[in-house]
Amino acid sequence: MIAVPPSEAYRLLASEYDALPNPLVSLERRVMAPLLPPLKGRRVIDAGSGTGRWATYCGAQGARVVAVDFSREMLIRGPRPAVLGDIRNLPFRDSVADVTICSFALGYAPSCLRELSRITRRGGVVLVSDMHPESARRGWTRSFRHSSGVIHIAHEPYHLEDLHVAGLELSYLLEPRFGNLEHEMFVAAGHGARFQEAAREPAIFVACWIRR
Repeated sequence: MIAVPPSEAYRLLASEYDALPNPLVSLERRVMAPLLPPLKGRRVIDAGSGTGRWATYCGAQGARVVAVDFSREMLIRGPRPAVLGDIRNLPFRDSVADVTICSFALGYAPSCLRELSRITRRGGVVLVSDMHPESARRGWTRSFRHSSGVIHIAHEPYHLEDLHVAGLELSYLLEPRFGNLEHEMFVAAGHGARFQEAAREPAIFVACWIRR
């Protein structure tokens, strides 16, 4: 298996990304949406936004949202305003966000948690989701089916215990497993026999920190 660098992978995936069934995204959406604080009038940075799922959601809740991603091809398919940038060096001043979201991007740059903290105001929220790092150690890959074949994306291994940054206080850490909705997606994709094993352990994690 050859893993493609993230920038190249998402350039290839951009045109099909939102149409690709993804049980990890399904699980995250179910778990994370109810955990967001009240958003009306808040400034939200969607860091590693991709095509802007969370930017769109937060904007619909009345937030003032800016999406930022390193893939121009993904950004042009999302909401505005949008900024081209790397989550390891975000193009924002300190303490600009009330809520900072980083969805399924930490595995490409685990060190970015410092930047997520930097741009978040005191008392603000940093909300992060990702494929569970233990799933990666069990052999799961960051892979997508594409018209050209299966694309495996290179990533950086890390441990949940590594996610500590001065000034961030962990509010909660959730480690959900696949449920009925994801089972339907496995079956529809012809992988129903794999579901039971996949659902035995947490598939993702969702963590919330308060900036102190």
